[in-house]
Amino acid sequence: MIDSERILLRMLEETDLEARVKWFNDPDIRQYLVSDYPMGLARTKKWFQSTLTDNSKFNLSIVEKSTGRLIGMTGLLNIDAKNAHAQFYITIGEPEFRGKGLPDEVIPAVLEYGFTYLRLNKIYLWTLLNNARARTVYERNGFKQEAILRDFLYCRGKFNDIIQHCVLQRDFNEDND
Repeated sequence: MIDSERILLRMLEETDLEARVKWFNDPDIRQYLVSDYPMGLARTKKWFQSTLTDNSKFNLSIVEKSTGRLIGMTGLLNIDAKNAHAQFYITIGEPEFRGKGLPDEVIPAVLEYGFTYLRLNKIYLWTLLNNARARTVYERNGFKQEAILRDFLYCRGKFNDIIQHCVLQRDFNEDND
């Protein structure tokens, strides 16, 4: 378990999956996802079972510390030990918790875990062009834009450009010394 002032990060549990489905099917969230949805609970349960033995994924639930309420999810995907990199993601699923600065607690905690315990050299993320607000949050937390990948992902019926940001371990360590 990883904690900060207002939140706890714990491993994703099967009891969290209904909320995950609800969030991923929410149009306010779905418009920013870099994959096709909607998704159903049965498919999500099958996905969850496959992740239990998959070392390339580190899925966490974001829980409000004071109440124990599940409010979002975060983690690392595509963990590549040989090349020492992984893809970061975060979703604040419950609307009343958005805009409260919680990613500023979550992001450093996940980066610290990735760089310290997984010994990663690079953590990257992707955003669609329509997600400028998220890019502001990521850049405030040390991510730097490194590429625009044109027509990189096919989702929602068309090819989409994505913006890739990253944090290198050396930059993270310098910023946190």
